[in-house]
Amino acid sequence: MSIVFAAAIAHAQTQSPAPTPTPTPVNVTAKWQMTLEMEVGTSTPTLVLKQDGEKITGTYAGRYGEYALTGTLKARAIAFTFTMGSETEPITLNFTGEVAADGESMKGKAQMGDMGEASWTARRVKTL
Repeated sequence: MSIVFAAAIAHAQTQSPAPTPTPTPVNVTAKWQMTLEMEVGTSTPTLVLKQDGEKITGTYAGRYGEYALTGTLKARAIAFTFTMGSETEPITLNFTGEVAADGESMKGKAQMGDMGEASWTARRVKTL
């Protein structure tokens, strides 16, 4: 075996493995069309989200009005919440889920106070 070949093998054996690439962060700033599957039926609200680092703000607009929401996005795990109803009978809705790697869709579960649990999906609305 040649000295050059032996040196190449020894060098290759001392190299550490290539680092695992960090996943590209997704950005959810956009308008989203949601499908919300509840025990009482299906609803199709709209989300308008603005992301600033891990912080999310925006609005949820559905059958009963438009509500300000707040939440977080850590890697691809998303969570947001808002309160609807009256001051005397507020209902807090909590959404958790995951954004797809391409950032074009997301899905998850929701805790909807007295209305029970729901599952949801959302797709980014394409602008022309």
